[in-house]
Amino acid sequence: MPVTPRPTDAQLDRARAADFVAVVSSYRAHLDDQAAVAAERDVLDRLKGTAARVVVFRPGVVLGSAALRRFGACYPLVPRRLRAGFVSEAELSAAIERERADGPPGRRRAVSVLGPNRPWRDVLAEHAPRGVLSACVTAACRLLSWLLLGQLVALALRRRSFDTLRPRSLHELRALCHPANARHVKVVGYNHGVNHFGHHYPARTVVSTVRLNRVRKSAADRIRADAGATVRQALDALAATDQTLYVVPNFSYVCLGTAYYVPIHGSAADFSCLAETITKVLLYDPAADRLVAAASDEPAFGEHVYNLRSGAVLLRLEVRVKPRSRYFMNREELTTPDAATILAALTDPKPTNVEVRKPNAAGETATVARFYSDAGGAQAPVLELPRDAIGRLWDRLEENPVTAYLMHTLTRKLAWHVELFFTADEFARFWADHRALPLKKIQLRFIRRDGFPHSPFRDHDCVSADMFMLRRSRAAFEEYLARAFAVVRSNPGKHST
Repeated sequence: MPVTPRPTDAQLDRARAADFVAVVSSYRAHLDDQAAVAAERDVLDRLKGTAARVVVFRPGVVLGSAALRRFGACYPLVPRRLRAGFVSEAELSAAIERERADGPPGRRRAVSVLGPNRPWRDVLAEHAPRGVLSACVTAACRLLSWLLLGQLVALALRRRSFDTLRPRSLHELRALCHPANARHVKVVGYNHGVNHFGHHYPARTVVSTVRLNRVRKSAADRIRADAGATVRQALDALAATDQTLYVVPNFSYVCLGTAYYVPIHGSAADFSCLAETITKVLLYDPAADRLVAAASDEPAFGEHVYNLRSGAVLLRLEVRVKPRSRYFMNREELTTPDAATILAALTDPKPTNVEVRKPNAAGETATVARFYSDAGGAQAPVLELPRDAIGRLWDRLEENPVTAYLMHTLTRKLAWHVELFFTADEFARFWADHRALPLKKIQLRFIRRDGFPHSPFRDHDCVSADMFMLRRSRAAFEEYLARAFAVVRSNPGKHST
């Protein structure tokens, strides 16, 4: 039953007598299209009281539609940047049949079937009619596109185009990750992978969790957060109770949920990584079409943490917190330190946090920053968080849309970034060679082994080497890694493409 045009009373009467009702809505409900949302709500309200199991399907643009054929010849006018999900009638029908036959029990749910995310221009070209008239229309549209009239088409198609969706509820997120649609989407957090590191997900719609950002207390030393809540939002919420997170990364505009899939660390504090402070998770497993609740000591937690192949979608997590502290930073300059000296500094048990920086690999000086919870009589500035001025600068840049855009664009175009995890022996080899490498920045931290099955530091303590270089130096650096190391463990969340 389609929501548009408005179903008749006779159609609704037949639906009320059925065991299963498929309500076909539109992808535009995901784009805050109030007309689409209202049409869905109207049909569902009129079906209240029925014994049937009601499922709302939100398909992408249906291939083969009359509108695509009617305007297909005009494809040269459509800018290539305009994209949408395009689904075949067969794929939509298969999703409806699967839900009718095998769907889980329950009164109502929503299912998105977007199809592959493709440029409107390509799909219209595929639907262009054959013939002389169509060829003439296409030629005229190509001439008009040179006059930038395609930008007017872009305005007309703007509300029907998307490459990123931002669900407003966990139910909507589950609908987008339904088994019929899971292969067509990529769930992300704050989306720095695309904006900052240039990650690409061909033919998939990016689903960003940034709107799912509720943070609330669940116990005196716990917070419960939706997957899209950022570290910054969690810190702001905790400030009301004079508490903070155990692990605070240098850059706080990153989602807490991301920490379940990729290592997010501070500087060897009480816990090395944020994932170690997660006590419970609520996951949606598209393969089994079911919810999974797991505590940190249960097998299901370890099965998915740091496992990018699991396919499970994090909905909500509980995180351990602590009373807020003051930090006092001590800086020490080391001249041509060897690997043993660096390791000794990183594993110093007296400070709460330690990190080592070299602004240029070829230079002789490395700076050791030690953060203490007690000034110990020394004169040192008081810091709210155990991070340096560069971390604070990154947050300030991210707060402003213009500076954030410039920062991410320049980094994505000109720089190449990688974070590697070295065992003690591997670090000694790397440190012996590092001054000859084309690195513009090295930041070192110590990460203790955690025992998680899919962790890059499951069995070994590691040194995290966070490195930045110009993009043109990438090939030479990768050649060095292939020559020097049999195994290279990297952080996929901090890897430029």
